[in-house]
Amino acid sequence: MFGKIPVLRVAAVLALVPSLAFSAAAAGKVRSALGSVDRMKAKQKDWSALRVGANIFQSDKVRTGMESEVIFGLPDGSTITIAENAEVEMSNLLEPNGNGGFETRFDIKKGHINFAVHKLQDKNSKFLFKTGTATASIRGTEGYVGGEGVFFAGLKTGKLEITPEGKSEPISIVAGETTFGTDSLVVVKLASSGNARFAKRLEKILAEKKPIQELVAEVQQADSVFQEVLKAEAEKAAAAVPMNSFSISTITPVEICDQGLMVEGFYRTNDETATLVLNIAGKYQSDNLIRMADGNVHSFAHKVVLNDENGLWTANNAKLILSGKGINMSKSIDLRVNKACLEVNTKVPTVVIPTYDSLRCVANLSVGEMQGDAGILSIYSDGAQISEDAVVRNIQQRVKLKNGIHEYVFKMEDQAGNKAELEKAMGCYPAKRFNIDLIGPAKESLAIPPNNPDNHNINDAVYRTLQFRIRTAENDPSHLYKVLVKQNGKIILQETLSQIQNMDYQVPLELHRDKAYTIDVEVTHKSGYKAKIKKVYEVNR
Repeated sequence: MFGKIPVLRVAAVLALVPSLAFSAAAAGKVRSALGSVDRMKAKQKDWSALRVGANIFQSDKVRTGMESEVIFGLPDGSTITIAENAEVEMSNLLEPNGNGGFETRFDIKKGHINFAVHKLQDKNSKFLFKTGTATASIRGTEGYVGGEGVFFAGLKTGKLEITPEGKSEPISIVAGETTFGTDSLVVVKLASSGNARFAKRLEKILAEKKPIQELVAEVQQADSVFQEVLKAEAEKAAAAVPMNSFSISTITPVEICDQGLMVEGFYRTNDETATLVLNIAGKYQSDNLIRMADGNVHSFAHKVVLNDENGLWTANNAKLILSGKGINMSKSIDLRVNKACLEVNTKVPTVVIPTYDSLRCVANLSVGEMQGDAGILSIYSDGAQISEDAVVRNIQQRVKLKNGIHEYVFKMEDQAGNKAELEKAMGCYPAKRFNIDLIGPAKESLAIPPNNPDNHNINDAVYRTLQFRIRTAENDPSHLYKVLVKQNGKIILQETLSQIQNMDYQVPLELHRDKAYTIDVEVTHKSGYKAKIKKVYEVNR
């Protein structure tokens, strides 16, 4: 029906970064439900009412009636609104996709969805909106997508890529553009692109079976009319502002992520001393937002970044305060700061092992930069995970070490995906008694024939082998620090640390006639414990 525009048969895709520690069991939470909103759970056949505060799980189906809608948030702070007369299935919710990322997919059976998706950080993660006729890939944006029989999408911010079936090159639209069609798509620039209220008007227009040229003209006309409506509403709101007061057009509660906090509204005052300031949790106060005090209505807008760097990310409300001669007026704005957003949660956690005790077999672990944050601490030994714990603040804790020396890795990841990693080799050598077994008697007398005075080449020496075995509980030479052998006080063998490869020793000795020899063996464990043995040789003629 849309003339000679190339045929596209596509299904819609929206990309999203899931936050830390989400899994297939992750859920969206219903923030608002207006009118008739029902849910059918997986493997069930009956619909039941969906209430505010309820969780939405994978494979749930949600439907809305006339003049009804439901708004729910995802764990990463993104917001999804299912408009009236719609039916949507949550096919996947933050499901691991095998590529190191997660996939969320909504199948739009009927109607349309409005979305505000935060900036994509992980290319391996996707958020999919699927309709019967088109595929759109979005990386952090705000707008709408849907259509029953006729696909349509519009963007308020960001970029949307539509990939035709069987083709690898996407067709793109950007902020301020709207696309629609059945077998083919047309792109038009509209001031109302991405506006949730305009999406309803667009859906009704596209439901009429008309040629493309007529539809484009009607959509453009609807855009002009809608902009006039918005202008009139703004003027009406401004006119409703009494003298020495203000009104706020910002919708509360405000979801805070990469866009920060934007507060907008109107004020009216004839007091030249009046001040209008934005205060956030007593930690931040703006300059005076009043530009003119002429008794007329004026607009104001003020943007503030809320993050851990400026300490505002724990705030749950902001307050606009108007004061002057006899003027005392204030209004609160509820805030929902998303700590899974990288623009909010900017500080990377720190992981430090300041000390460790190889005798007590414990390491002192310190995790920092987690004030008001949450995350997962994972500990590995020789590549195998030994623990995984939730961390909700800065911590100091002891980590039990495994016997022997091992390579430990400590990984800390917060809600926004900020990561810290520490690798450290640490040993555990508890103090335990051990023995040295001497092979043979502790004292040995050697009788050798006397020299023949006529044979001057006869050697005066006799050779023996000292044998001993080190017996430790671990039976592992890596637990030993030093092996020392002395002959009459002189060192004849010394091995330390990695030089020690055996627990059994055979030490060659050179002895001479008419002398006594004392052989001292001393073995030091890495725990510091020492074991000693002694052997005496007496050599006679």
